[in-house]
Parts: sequence; structure tokens; C-alpha cells
Amino acid sequence: MLMRRLMRGFTTIEMLIGIVVLAVLLGLGAPSFMVWLQNAQIRNAADAVLNGLQLARTEAIRRNKPVQFALTTQSGWQVTIVNPSVNDPPNPIQKRSRQEGSLKVDVAATPGGAYAVTFDAMGGPTPNADASLTITSLDFTSSVATSAPRPLRIVVSVSGTIRLCDPSLAAGDSRGCS
Repeated sequence: MLMRRLMRGFTTIEMLIGIVVLAVLLGLGAPSFMVWLQNAQIRNAADAVLNGLQLARTEAIRRNKPVQFALTTQSGWQVTIVNPSVNDPPNPIQKRSRQEGSLKVDVAATPGGAYAVTFDAMGGPTPNADASLTITSLDFTSSVATSAPRPLRIVVSVSGTIRLCDPSLAAGDSRGCS
């Protein structure tokens, strides 16, 4: 009686076919993965700035004195007390650098040249102490050229409410900016 030996493993051709199929799938998925990464970075930068703006407004109301939110470099920011007293903690209250997760995001303030917004004791925007322009909105876009990253916008209203929205959505959509 002849006994057949059981073959275990894969042949070279099976391995090559598997590698080709994997390469094709990765090639098809890579562009959408890049867009997803850019959208995540834009969202992270916008969320971080939104948190900074909300912190500045909350601290102004809590301390009953003006508190300023200022952009430092792109999506980096700091929150400081305007004209602090001896009893106040050291300035800045809090800050965030651009290196904390949003290096490939561009931030544009409206009006052009504005870099800060100061909140008064009632939580509304007030003129900045240095007479600079006050931020009314911030646009977040990708600095990397990919097919279709999704921009975001933060709007600071006249009453002091702060809202994150998508400028590319239609006027009737609640997630839109209009």
C-alpha cells in the first residue's frame, strides 16, 4: 500500500494571487483613507479651538472679568485674563500648541488679520484690549491636497454663542452655517 503524504501550506502561486488581491484592495482604499485622515485632523483642530473658545467664555463669566482667546500659530491658541489682578492665577489660563495633533490644518480668521476674541463678564464678545480686530468666524481647511476633505467653520455670534458648522452644506441643513 502506498501512503500519500498530506501537503500542508500554500503554493507559490496561491501566495502570489493573495498578495495581488491584497495590493489591489489597498490601492483602491488608500485615497479614501487619506481623505478620512484629513477630515479627522480638520475635526480635531476645530474641536480643540472650539474648546478653547468655550473655555474663554466660561472663564469670563465665572471670574466676572474679560478673558481673551488668542490664536497663536494656526490651530494653536491660548486663553488669558485681560488685566489680571494679584489674586488671579498666572496667565495663560490654558494653551494648546499646533503640534498637538493638527499639523496639516490651515485656519483662517474672519475678518482677515483678526487673531483674538475677548469675552466680557456676560459672555459676549467685547473689543480687544489692543484694539485689534475681533474674530467672528474661523475656517478650518486641509493644507494637504487630497480629493475632497470636508472644511469646518466656527462662528462666534454677537451674543457670544459659539457654534461649529459645515460651510459646504445647504441652507436648510441644521449642520450648515447659514
